[in-house]
Amino acid sequence: MLFSCSSVSVFTDHDSGVDFSKYKTYAYFKPGIDKVEISDLDKRRILKANDNQLSGKSMIKSEMP
Repeated sequence: MLFSCSSVSVFTDHDSGVDFSKYKTYAYFKPGIDKVEISDLDKRRILKANDNQLSGKSMIKSEMP
């Protein structure tokens, strides 16, 4: 039996003129997350990975970022 692996494409975008070191807090745009067509388990995994990376950069998750 043959299995093929497909690679995952990841795209990012940001304003290169913004100094992100000035930011200390962050939040997620829930309506955007709800539109993503992946399982809730995968969404939680991705958000947790993001949280871990951002907390490692001394950023704090906030309701009012």
